[in-house]
Amino acid sequence: MENTGGLTFQNLLPLILAILLIFLIPMLMRRYGLTWEDVIRFLFSRPGKRDYAEAARKGTSKREPWQTNGRSQDLQSLVSTLLIFVRRNKLGLVFPGTVEHGGRIANLVALLVTRDEVIGLNCFGFGGTISEQDGAWNQHMNGADQKIPSPLEGNRKQAEIVRAAMDANGMAEIPLRVVAVFTGRTVELQTAHEEEVFDTKGLLNHLKLCVSRQSARVDPESVSRQLNGCVTRLKKNA
Repeated sequence: MENTGGLTFQNLLPLILAILLIFLIPMLMRRYGLTWEDVIRFLFSRPGKRDYAEAARKGTSKREPWQTNGRSQDLQSLVSTLLIFVRRNKLGLVFPGTVEHGGRIANLVALLVTRDEVIGLNCFGFGGTISEQDGAWNQHMNGADQKIPSPLEGNRKQAEIVRAAMDANGMAEIPLRVVAVFTGRTVELQTAHEEEVFDTKGLLNHLKLCVSRQSARVDPESVSRQLNGCVTRLKKNA
């Protein structure tokens, strides 16, 4: 007959697990300030989501709220707000800002025409905390970090195309700048480039300040018509 009464690893495994649960894990939890939720998430979640438990073990940070990247609704909300701002201040808005010149296309969300300049809006949907150090841009969200494209470099490339198109279409005397806008509702910017990179609220505050200080050397209505002639719009399928 098969002997089933001896001590084997299979028989001892439940006892070992019970000891761990009863003594070892609670001791570690008390030592490092973890909760049962922390332990369960650490054991069964993906590696990228374990950072907050590791931070808690080290005693360096509190748990981060779960965040998401920007949505299409956030971009639509920005455009709607800009339309109201433009009407109230008698400015111009060219939407979308897909300007083509020399075989290249500037994929801007919009071109805002003030009484002093044209401002291209280069929009990004990254959420979380956006930071920059030594030219490298990073997104920190939900305990994970990833590199993102430099919005400043994107601004420069987009501005080159729009500038060339404006020069070729009788708008060489009109100043142009392109700014980056992070449209996520909860995005947090940690950057020194305050005049070039904005969240939605920061952009609107900046525009209000600019408009209040500007002279009337540009006619927003006529310049908007000229810019509309440079815009490439996607054709709908027949």
